[in-house]
This record gives sequence, structure tokens and C-alpha cells, in this order.
Amino acid sequence: MAVVVPAGPADDAVDTVASVLTYLEDPVLVLVIDDTRGRRPEMARLRGLGAPVRVMDPPPAPKGTYGGLWLKLAAALRHAVERAEFDMLLRLDADALLLGPGIERAAGERFAADPAVGMLGSYRVGPDGGGRDWSYAARVLRRECGWRGLTRPRMRRTLRAVMAEARTAGYTPGEHALGAACIYRADLLHALYRRGRLDLPDLAASRAGEDHLFGLLTLAAGYRIGDFSGPGDPMALRWRGLPAAPEQLVAEGRLVTHSVRSYRDLDERQIREYFATRRANGG
Repeated sequence: MAVVVPAGPADDAVDTVASVLTYLEDPVLVLVIDDTRGRRPEMARLRGLGAPVRVMDPPPAPKGTYGGLWLKLAAALRHAVERAEFDMLLRLDADALLLGPGIERAAGERFAADPAVGMLGSYRVGPDGGGRDWSYAARVLRRECGWRGLTRPRMRRTLRAVMAEARTAGYTPGEHALGAACIYRADLLHALYRRGRLDLPDLAASRAGEDHLFGLLTLAAGYRIGDFSGPGDPMALRWRGLPAAPEQLVAEGRLVTHSVRSYRDLDERQIREYFATRRANGG
């Protein structure tokens, strides 16, 4: 498994990478996108770790658009495809954590069970069993493919071309897996790479979330998305805050979670300390 982690000025990427190095069996690459522009001393610590950890500078991207994050992640995925051999790639936000060993085995079994699935994550079902709402993503993409997108004609043209392919493959408007943490099949990334779909600078102008764009590109490449963050699944992901108390996540056997920023009266420091203590004690 390879790993990609985008890290900004407010992120504790060192702790997140520590969870990866603790629980992944033999990561071939842990690629951190340094979106701090080297302004955080923690990045120097990560650079000093050596293989399999690498730190890369992101390409320049416009401010105020989610497409800028897509551009940075796409560059990291190109880097991974060009420089590492892997079967799966785990994409983690810097406020996500691995909680235990075994995610490679669980994901490998799920991919083997359905070769048409190219991505696993929080897709149709949330960790509490409730359905996920794709309507916001659908509205943004519809707007950017429509007459309002004429203000950014190159982005609109690229989006419309990808959208046409995705619809042919059965794409439901807005469908995607939450970008906080998801797992890509290597075959999907190689397919996107060969077709130049990881090198679409026009999409940097998009206001769609990077996960919305990757969902669209996955369907356009002929793959589907699979649930991996519902009840009983290895992941427990929520956009903001932990989806359950730290102790409950451990009791449920969850292996990846997001976001450690908060849970009820717990702040990020307390949550990270809880899981770091478990790692130190062999948990």
C-alpha cells in the first residue's frame, strides 16, 4: 500500500504519519504534500525520516477553490504512480488517523471480491448507517457544466467531456466517496494516469470538492465506488469531528477515522493523545 497525505499549516501531519508507520504492514511510499511551503518545523522532521516517507512541494494552485486541492492531490498521485509499485493507495487527510493494523488486508479482500470497484470509502452509507447526501456536489457540478461555467470556459469544457463519459458509465450526479480518507485500486490510478486524467490543470478553477471530482473521474474511467465506512466496516469517517467517541471506535474495531479535530467536549490535542497512547502501549 502507498499513502498520500496533504498537509497544511494547521495540521499535525507528524502524528498522522506516525499512525501510518505504526499500523501499515510495509508501506512502499508515504507521500506528504507540504502545503505549508516549508514554514512548519514539523515538515523538516518528516523529511528527515527517510524512506518510505517523502515530502513533496505542491504545484501552484489558485486560492479560494477546491479545485486547487484537486490539482495538488493529482500531482501527488502522478508522483506515486511514476515512482512506486503498489496495489492500493490510501489517501488520508492530515486530520485522519489509522487506529489499528489490517486495513491492507480488508481493502484487498473487498477489491478482490469486485474487480469493478476502483475506490473504497464513505460512499452511500455513513458510519451510523445513515445515507450520504450528494446533492451539493451535484448542484456545483451542474452549475459549472452549465451556462454559469461559461466564465471559466476551459474548465467547463473539460468537465463536460468527463461528465459525458461518466454518464455513459451510469454516473449519478454528485456521487463520490468522502475525501477525508479513501482507498484507490492501483489499476484505477494507472488508468487515470494513462489517459492524462491526473493532469487536468483546467480543473483547478473548479469550486467542486476534490472528492467530487475524483468520484466523477472514477466513473468516467469505467470503475465504481464501494462502501467502506458503514456500520461494521473498517473505516469510520465524518466530514467534521469524530463520528463516535474514541473508545467506541476502538471497541468497534475501526481502522481509520476522520476527523480528530473534535468530538463533543474533546479537542484535537486530547483525541490525538488518546490514540498516541494506545499506539505507544501496543494497542
